[in-house]
Amino acid sequence: MAAEGGAGLKTNDGRLRVRDFMRHAGIAFDSPDDRLTPDDTLMKGAFLHRELRRGLVLHASDAIEERPFTATSQLPEELSCIFFLEGSVDLSIGDRHFAFQANRGVARGVAIMNACPESFARASRGRQHLRHLVVSATPEWLHRDVLEAVADTKGGTRLLRDHLAEYRWTLTPRMVELVRQIFSPSPLIPELRDLYLEGRAVELVAETMAAALRADRREAGGGLLTRHDMTCLQRAKDFIAARAAEPLSVETIAREAGISASGLQRLFRAAEGRSVFDHVRNIRLERAYAALATGEAGVQEASGIAGYTSAANFATAFRRRFGIVPTAVKRSPA
Repeated sequence: MAAEGGAGLKTNDGRLRVRDFMRHAGIAFDSPDDRLTPDDTLMKGAFLHRELRRGLVLHASDAIEERPFTATSQLPEELSCIFFLEGSVDLSIGDRHFAFQANRGVARGVAIMNACPESFARASRGRQHLRHLVVSATPEWLHRDVLEAVADTKGGTRLLRDHLAEYRWTLTPRMVELVRQIFSPSPLIPELRDLYLEGRAVELVAETMAAALRADRREAGGGLLTRHDMTCLQRAKDFIAARAAEPLSVETIAREAGISASGLQRLFRAAEGRSVFDHVRNIRLERAYAALATGEAGVQEASGIAGYTSAANFATAFRRRFGIVPTAVKRSPA
C-alpha cells in the first residue's frame, strides 16, 4: 500500500511531479488546485519503493508534501503493515475510510488485510512533513515463507481472510528500532542493501502478525467484552498515549473514556491482563527505551520520561520490562 498511489512511482531527483502521476498507468490524479501544470512538484524528499522478493514490498517516504491532491488506483490482495512517524493521510479502500496520523511520543502500527482487489484512494491534506513506512505482503508470500501455521490460528485466519480487517497497536521497542534502521541503514556495500532491508521487513511482518494474534487472544480471554467496552478501552488507551508524560489518575482516564474507574480497571484486567497503571508504566518505559536507543536522552533524562525520580528504581523497572539495564541500551550502536 504505497501512500503515493499504490504503484511505486519513481523519481530521480527527489521530487514527485504532477506528470509522474499522470503518466503512470493505473493511477488517476486529481487536485483542488486547477492551476497546477505537469511540471509542478507535489512532494519532495526521499522515496523508496522496492520489491525485496516476490510478494514482499517495502515502501518508505521522508518528504514534504507541497500541495493537496488525491491519487486513486487499484490495490491488490495483500497484508499492509503501516507505520506513521510524521504527518497524516486519509485513505479509502473500497467503501471504507482510514485515517492515519503520527502520534508524537508513541509509535503506533496499523495492519490492514485487503482480502480481494479493491479501489484505493489516497488524499493529501496539503503542506506537511510526511514520514512513513509500509511493508506489504501477499498471501502467497505469507504462506510460502513459513507462516502457514499462523494462518491456521484463529487470529491468523481473521487477519488473512477478513476483508479490510484492521489492527492498531503500540509498537514494541524492537519494532521502533527496526523502523529506525530502515530509515537510517548502516553503510553497506550496494549488493547487501536489499538483503539488509529484507531482513528487517520480514521481522516487521512477523511482529505485526504476533500483535494481531495477541489482540485476538486478549479479546477471546476477555469473555463478555461488548463493542461499547472495546470502544471505551480504546479511548482510554488513546488518552494515555497522548498524556503519558502528564500526571494521570484512573478517575481522569475513566472520565475521558466514558466509563467508571472500577469499570475501566475491569476492562484492562479482562482485555490486557494488567491494571491501568501497569499499562501507563509500560508506555512510559517504552518511550524511555526509545529515547535511549535514539540518543535523545541519557539515563537520567530517560528516568524522568518513565516517571521515576530514582535512577535505581528506574533501572529495576527497566530491567524487569526489557531484560537489560538502561546503560546497555545507551551503549548499543546507532
